[in-house]
Amino acid sequence: MLRHLSFLQGLMLALLLMSLGARAAEDLPAFSMGFYLPVIRDVPRKDVEISMRFWIEELVKDVKLTSKPVQMYERLADMRRDLDSGKINFVVATAMGLAQSFRAEDLADGFSGYKAKPDDLMLLVRRDAGIHTPADLTGKRLSLLEGDELTNVYLPILLMQAGQRGDLSQLGSVTREATTPKQVHSLFFGNADAALVYRNTYEISLALNPQIGQRLEVLDRFTFKTRSPYISLFSSRVSPQHREQMTASSLSLSDSPRVRQMFQIYHSDVMERTRVQDLKPYYELLQTYNTLNAAAKPVKKAVR
Repeated sequence: MLRHLSFLQGLMLALLLMSLGARAAEDLPAFSMGFYLPVIRDVPRKDVEISMRFWIEELVKDVKLTSKPVQMYERLADMRRDLDSGKINFVVATAMGLAQSFRAEDLADGFSGYKAKPDDLMLLVRRDAGIHTPADLTGKRLSLLEGDELTNVYLPILLMQAGQRGDLSQLGSVTREATTPKQVHSLFFGNADAALVYRNTYEISLALNPQIGQRLEVLDRFTFKTRSPYISLFSSRVSPQHREQMTASSLSLSDSPRVRQMFQIYHSDVMERTRVQDLKPYYELLQTYNTLNAAAKPVKKAVR
């Protein structure tokens, strides 16, 4: 939950920065955000809608930047439809979800608040479970993050690259947890043998309970390195000039005392540009999955 909240808070901070810098900007298009709810799947939808509406109303008040109500999405297909129609012009979603549902040419560079340290996806195992590579996962109990698109693509790749099937049927059991701390808790108390977890939230759990490091081990060789599993990007229909105006206005105020105070309040470390190029590892991962999956399927004999 901490990981999801810090990302949401980073977006709120981005809106604050943009509203402050927009005072000097003229003729900016209305800011129309589309928000993919699985980004913060463990927070009630109503709470998200109220908090986002409150923040945007407050942040654009009495400035030259206008906005439209945030659109919430449970399905990426619906978000894709509204981006294509122009109903929204800025998307907040999982990076893998965007790679699965959007073409790179549909999107354009944006910005967001992030933690300073990259949030890699890591293979975490119990030290006494005898797991040294993904091949050792056969018959083991695995904990996965519920609804996480990256996990659902990366785990089958690890298994297929180890010569296993990619359908998880060879695993002893699979449980789905709402948050990484629950995954870590499950491993720590012996209810699972391995898990795919995100680095930043795992390290928070480790700092709170150093004994976790004595019982659990990260298999670094099988880490998927990523800046963040989430990303915010503009629609490519927004002109480069307007994208740059809105992005520059948010980044230019990052060192002001007021904004530094906001960084502290919202537990974000840095405001960064996000680029469509950041999705490249995800598109490549999908290609790897498709290639391995096709090679693993038995060739059917031609019907004569």
